[in-house]
Amino acid sequence: MNLVVLSPRSLQQVQPILVRFVRQQGDRRIDKQDVNWLDNLTPATLADEETALVVALDGKRLAGVFAVARCGLTHSLLVVDRRYRGRGIGRALAARMCRLLPKLYVRVAVDNEPSLALFHRLGFQPVKARIAPTEKPTLWLAFGGWSAEDLEQHAG
Repeated sequence: MNLVVLSPRSLQQVQPILVRFVRQQGDRRIDKQDVNWLDNLTPATLADEETALVVALDGKRLAGVFAVARCGLTHSLLVVDRRYRGRGIGRALAARMCRLLPKLYVRVAVDNEPSLALFHRLGFQPVKARIAPTEKPTLWLAFGGWSAEDLEQHAG
C-alpha cells in the first residue's frame, strides 16, 4: 500500500474521484458538510499548513482517504474502501496525518466502534462530547498539541 500526501497541484484532477469514493464508501457516516467541503476544496485551501489530504493507493486503486481542514476543527473525514477494511489502512492514514500536522482533531460517532478503537490505539484522547449534525452522539478526539481553547472556539 502506498500512502500519498496530495499536493495542491494534483487536487483538481483527483477531486471528483475522491468525492465519489467518500460518498460510495463512507457508509453514510460522513457528514454532508464534510463531503461538500471536500467537493469545494481549492488548491489554495489545501496549501494551508493546517489542511491536508492523504490517500492510500493499491497500485492505481484508491483504497482510502483522510482529509482534514484546520487540523480537524472544521472538517475531518477518514474513509477506507469496504474491500480493504481490517488491513490497517485507516491506521496508516491516521498515523501519517498525525505526523503531518502539529495537532489533530477528529469527530467519531459513539456507535462507530472500529473508528473509536483505531484512534484510541494511536493515542487520541476523548476531549468533548456533543450531538453531531447527523443527530448522533459524537466524541471529539484529539492528538498532539491540541488545546481546550481550540475546542471552545471551533467546536461549539
